[in-house]
Amino acid sequence: MRIALLFEKKGAAKYISHLDLQRAFSRAVRRSGLPVKMSQGFNPHYAVSFASALATGIESEYEIAEFETKTDMPAPEFLRKISGALPPGLYAKDAARLIDGAPKLAAAVREAQYAVKIKKADADELKSAVCDIMNKDSLMVVRNGQETDIRKMIKELTFGGGIITMRLSAAPEGTLRPDTLVGELKKRADFTCGITRTGLYTYAHGETRDLFGAFTQET
Repeated sequence: MRIALLFEKKGAAKYISHLDLQRAFSRAVRRSGLPVKMSQGFNPHYAVSFASALATGIESEYEIAEFETKTDMPAPEFLRKISGALPPGLYAKDAARLIDGAPKLAAAVREAQYAVKIKKADADELKSAVCDIMNKDSLMVVRNGQETDIRKMIKELTFGGGIITMRLSAAPEGTLRPDTLVGELKKRADFTCGITRTGLYTYAHGETRDLFGAFTQET
């Protein structure tokens, strides 16, 4: 049985690395007594994976962990037990059984959405910066020592109500980190901000769909 867990990563937990996040969930599984499978090999570990790695220093309202269990169990019971075992800053929101034949969620992610809360800025200057980027046919940045055009990886970029909303490519053929785009905006406007991931999306039947809802059964 495969279960998807929707959770938040807030406060000091935003500084937990991806490897330490894996360890935190392994400890939570042990404390909760949940029947999660162990991997095979010389270094066995709990069968827990994450839909999309999150850069250190970014908060999230929308993270998904995927578990393989030894036995069937109700998703609400799984949610209750894991909730009581997670450390501060990691908050379980929902759990649901993955439908039969669902792909690994990490392989299904195509886009990620972020809310960039502006703390100090000239609103007109920032609006102009957003428009400048969206009006470009290409936007070259240096990544890993090579120039890359990131413009096609920007699916949405808007500013209003003190928040920049960005939806970015998170696909195998190209992933754009939000801090990279924030860096480009800061070349055009002076501001400070905090970044929070607010969604992950997949493509199914010609539509862009919420990742958690696309492959889970209703409880």
